[in-house]
Amino acid sequence: MKKAHLVAGLLVSAVLFLPTSSMAIPISSTDLWDISQGSTVDSTSGALNYSSFWNSDVRNMFGSAFGTVEAGNTLFKDFMSPGQAGGSVPAGFTHFVEWHTPGLVTLRSFDLHASNEGMTRRAFNRFQLFSGDGAGNWSSIYDTGAGFSYGVLDLAIDVAPVTAQYFRAEFVQAPWTDSRAIGPRIHELDGFDTFLDGTTGGSSAPEPSTVFLMGLGLAALGFGRRRKA
Repeated sequence: MKKAHLVAGLLVSAVLFLPTSSMAIPISSTDLWDISQGSTVDSTSGALNYSSFWNSDVRNMFGSAFGTVEAGNTLFKDFMSPGQAGGSVPAGFTHFVEWHTPGLVTLRSFDLHASNEGMTRRAFNRFQLFSGDGAGNWSSIYDTGAGFSYGVLDLAIDVAPVTAQYFRAEFVQAPWTDSRAIGPRIHELDGFDTFLDGTTGGSSAPEPSTVFLMGLGLAALGFGRRRKA
């Protein structure tokens, strides 16, 4: 009888301390897209690069491209000569960047930082994020929709989990309000494998192995009680 109770106790303890998917533990709080983690920019509509003084790099969206003048942000290309009056970037022009990670990652949230200099000069009015298969086929992850506006932007969003290696971001040029039409200013675009609350959204249902061990434990307790009776 004592032996049966001991076995039952051990089985119940195993059930209580067995890790399950219901215990949502963040996998990582690291930016999945940071170039320091091996991410690579594959294609872009172009960044501001008129001279050694005005030099930007799209990689700055994913960390810092060392050696650039504006290492803290990306200025998308203006499509106009320095000092030229009037702009040549049409409203609706799509600035974009495509990149890939060293291997498959699971994206659950992202954070976009941008600013428009207070005059909608460096503005976009639509942002879209896509995942790809590496063969040029893209699936939408998130879309602000047309007509989106901001001053200083910190867009932190949970998304339906998507596992991919290839990604694309699009920024649609907004109409400008002064004589210079210049591309968006993007400070940072970060992707994370946890939701904004730090969890990974694990299921609350017990795993089959947990149910099996729990059943054994209850059966052993019942057997011990019958022996005692």
